[in-house]
Amino acid sequence: MAVEKVVIPDDETQEQKQERLRKELEERKAKEAKEVQEAEERRKAEEEAARKKAEEEGDKGGSTGNGEEETESEQVEIDGTLYTLDDNGNAVDDNGEIKFTKEQIDAMSDEGANELDGDYIEAISKASGIVIKDEKGEPVIGASVTVVGTALGTITNLEGKYSLTDVQEDSKVAISFVGYGALTFSAKDKQLARVVLKEDSELLDEVVVIGYGTERKSDLSTAVSQVKSKDFESISYSDPGQAIAGRMPGIYVKQASGAPGGNPQISIRGTGTISSGSSPLVVVDGLPVTDDVGLNSINPNDIESINVLKDVASAAIYGIEAADGVILVTTKKGKEGKPTIVYEGSYSVQKHYPYLDVLSGPELMNMVNVFSKENYLYDKGQYPYGNAAYDDKWTPIFTPTQIANAPTTDWLDKVLKTGAVTNHNLTISGGSEKFKYYLGVNYYKEDATVYNSDMERYSLRTNITSQLTNFLKLTTIVNLNQNNYTNSTVGGDVGNLRDQGAGALFGAIFYPSYLPVYDAEGQYNVFSRTPNPVSMQDINDKSEQNGYYMNFSLDVDIIKNMLSAKVLYGLNKENTSRDSYIPSDIYYALQRKSRGNLGYGKRQQSTLEGTLTFQHKFGELLDMNLMAGMGRYLDSGDGSDISYENANDHIQGSSVGMADGPFYPTSYKYKNEKRSQFVRGSFDLFGRYVVSASLRRDGTDKFFPSKKYAFFPSVSLAWKMNEESFIKNISWINMLKLRASYGETGSDNLGTTLYGIVTTTREDVQFNNNSVTYIPYILSGANYEDVTWQKTVMKNIGLDFSIFRDRIWGSVDVFRNDVTHLLGTAPTELLGMHGTRPINGGHYKRTGVDVSLNSLNLQTHDFKWTSQITMSHYNAVWIERMPNYDYQKYQKRKNEPMNAFYYYKTTDIIDVDKSNMPESQRSLGPAACMPGYPIVEDKNGDGIIDVNDSYMDNMLPKLYFGFGNTFTWKNFDLDIFMYGQLGVKKWNDAYSYSADAGNLSRGVDAHNVGIYSYNIWNTQTNTNGRFPGIAISKSVALPENLGFDYTRENASYVRVRNITLGYNLGPKELSIFKGYIRGIRVFVDFQNPLTFTKYKGYDPEINTSSSNLTGGQYPQMRVYSIGAKLTF
Repeated sequence: MAVEKVVIPDDETQEQKQERLRKELEERKAKEAKEVQEAEERRKAEEEAARKKAEEEGDKGGSTGNGEEETESEQVEIDGTLYTLDDNGNAVDDNGEIKFTKEQIDAMSDEGANELDGDYIEAISKASGIVIKDEKGEPVIGASVTVVGTALGTITNLEGKYSLTDVQEDSKVAISFVGYGALTFSAKDKQLARVVLKEDSELLDEVVVIGYGTERKSDLSTAVSQVKSKDFESISYSDPGQAIAGRMPGIYVKQASGAPGGNPQISIRGTGTISSGSSPLVVVDGLPVTDDVGLNSINPNDIESINVLKDVASAAIYGIEAADGVILVTTKKGKEGKPTIVYEGSYSVQKHYPYLDVLSGPELMNMVNVFSKENYLYDKGQYPYGNAAYDDKWTPIFTPTQIANAPTTDWLDKVLKTGAVTNHNLTISGGSEKFKYYLGVNYYKEDATVYNSDMERYSLRTNITSQLTNFLKLTTIVNLNQNNYTNSTVGGDVGNLRDQGAGALFGAIFYPSYLPVYDAEGQYNVFSRTPNPVSMQDINDKSEQNGYYMNFSLDVDIIKNMLSAKVLYGLNKENTSRDSYIPSDIYYALQRKSRGNLGYGKRQQSTLEGTLTFQHKFGELLDMNLMAGMGRYLDSGDGSDISYENANDHIQGSSVGMADGPFYPTSYKYKNEKRSQFVRGSFDLFGRYVVSASLRRDGTDKFFPSKKYAFFPSVSLAWKMNEESFIKNISWINMLKLRASYGETGSDNLGTTLYGIVTTTREDVQFNNNSVTYIPYILSGANYEDVTWQKTVMKNIGLDFSIFRDRIWGSVDVFRNDVTHLLGTAPTELLGMHGTRPINGGHYKRTGVDVSLNSLNLQTHDFKWTSQITMSHYNAVWIERMPNYDYQKYQKRKNEPMNAFYYYKTTDIIDVDKSNMPESQRSLGPAACMPGYPIVEDKNGDGIIDVNDSYMDNMLPKLYFGFGNTFTWKNFDLDIFMYGQLGVKKWNDAYSYSADAGNLSRGVDAHNVGIYSYNIWNTQTNTNGRFPGIAISKSVALPENLGFDYTRENASYVRVRNITLGYNLGPKELSIFKGYIRGIRVFVDFQNPLTFTKYKGYDPEINTSSSNLTGGQYPQMRVYSIGAKLTF
């Protein structure tokens, strides 16, 4: 039978396509009905003729007793069902109805034909036809049918049929449809005649890594978020922390600094304690690692998945280390098959975001003159700051000639530059059934946007799995890393020296632009007490960080698929060293002399754990999983450093002994031990109800014996509602699960010690004519036996869903955390030996909502579009403050936000004639009633400005969010991801730094300022300025010393984190290489290309100040990358 060929216009619309398919279906059905009728008529005629012939033969004695011939019917099996062949070779069922015609059966038997329906019967090289039906026997319309590695493909029509031409015998045919499992066949496979797609249970059966095991996503009863390598492998990241930013609800990743190695700060649901910060526990392949190594030590290319345990019920199995959440990292493993070699390399250019625009030399001189005169008028009480007339005796600081001839030094240009990043990755993986291997190496070099700010990293990772016997498996993981840093002294403050030890970026905006880099003698110019920013490049400051961790795990199958044991031993070592030197000609910390420091530190952690797991399924009634284990954890470290002075600039720290000194050595040493026992049970009843519970007992040497151990329980429930009869038949609901959990965990992060500390003092005591020297010991801390564990209780309710054949899926979680028995300090009693003591006290709660929504928006043969949205909101309030807490008058006593900021609201600036000044302003005193002073709002309208007029803002954003879209079209893919925060105000130190009239009034001692200084109110050039004038610099104490709000600004932002465009070449396009090159991907990537915000400061995301001196933050960067990935 000839193949029907239909010419389809290239510009056919979707509506035209549907109409065409509808007409084709009607015509096909009419034709088939006619053919069936004719076949039935032929069958009846043939049966009648056969009956008459049998009767005639029976009359001749050739029949059985009942007149019928004794014959055995021939049968044929098709798709596992036996059919009887009638006399014409058609396959019929027990009712005699024709199911397959002889032509169709011949087509299935013929290796070169694969059209069941009979409409398309040609050689494979010319055509292939198929009818695709789902498990309900209905045609699957719009299924994608492609020839792997080629651009050849189509979709099934309204009958579930398709036709392909030019299909090569050795090719593969892939068939897929949204919500169904994809299948791939050889073009010669007879199964192509009739393919049954099964509903895709990937979302239900997806395995999620949890503490000490895995669990099917459909059975998960706790709040766990997951990101897989496929979600970020097409994007260029230097560390894994960046890969999860915005991609998980409840996970906040803040880029604290743009500096090389500036690790992002990760918090889970706003976690953290008042003493321990907010660093979650990082577990890599079952081995806890330290904050310093953590995620930053792992090459993103080596990661298979990242799972975050967000609620305490999921994290409680890790005990005290899980108080701030847990991040589980699973790295890639070798797979059975021939070796696969993958090389990926990229080159990036870094451009810093626009920094603070400062005044040129002439602009600064003019501005200094303006405010020098303002200050003169104010101090002399001359109009408008007093009743006296201007006496015309003020002398300009800079003459017109000086201003006209003033140079302009672009200090920022001397400090900032264009950066570059080189990144190379090579992985080799493969193996057999009994031995699998994975090897990954990485080289990363970043020459950053600030001079003398570089980073170089080498890393190597191996993962080897050996099936020693049929019941014994050994996994060995080794990770080596070496990081080298050239440290530029950048920030606003180094070592609490304030402007005496300010970094290069602070100096670049601080130094007057009319000042040259060098003085007349060729020495670095020095302004005020701040080091010359260009001279900072001569400081030699290098550090190294290297380490390794080894992870050995032995899995024993005691009873196959029922009882197993696992023993894990991990060793993690880190070494750090730093060599810094300030040459003798550099002015730093008010001195010009050589100084240096040599230091090192090392840390070692070891983990030994054993677990026993029992799992069994009792029919359809119960699926049970039990686990018990115990562990011992050691953490030790030591280090020392020596500071020295007056060394030779050529020798520096190479030989410290040759320095003249003085010398200042210090050292430290510590050791901690923790012991744990833990159990967990999970029970799935009737495939609908899941109950899980865990209990962990932790012990630590930090507490006294009576408080040494603590128990941390958890319980969680899940109801798989989609398995209930009243939902199961709702076709558009694929999965609906309700979760609830309760858990407890604790913390031993004291920030101090509970045991009495004895230290030495150098007040030596000598005896026997100074021949015997005793070094006395003093008690620097007492014993505090009453202090115990900090406790966290979390409650979580969640809903997981997947609808419309898994086109839309996601989760919603609502939680509350109560943190009690907070570990902190409080003042001791009067006349005590020590000023403060450690205590338990206080109580705060965190509440919030996490939402995750994913969608498959569109999928055709050539095109696919998926989206992801994550949203998080949380708040933290005090229920009870620490004992002896000294409340300020303006503070809320009940449910005060932990991130509360109190201030007075300003409404305007007092005019020259004071006509706009309200009467309430006078309650602040005469100095607050001068022109140019901010008008404070009388909030309660009582005519007096006091603490009752103060405002409070919660500095937590109202919403964190992430939004990503991924598009694929033929061989192209495009990933666009953005994230941000909404509803938050932030201190803008660019305003406070620039809008400083007092600084500008200091004449030649005035430092440079930003262009926002043009908005300062003054009587000469700007009586409409938005920032206060010279009057604000005079001593005016507001009630309770609260500040103003004029330097606070909306810091909401939307940042486009990544735009990645890639092009992929598969085996078909690379056939010229005969399989030696199996894939090539080229890509371009743009990181931080766009930020939408009204914030005018340095950056709405990074920290706005450094220590106790504002300004000089490392700039955020735009990164433009190009790279390639080759698979061999």
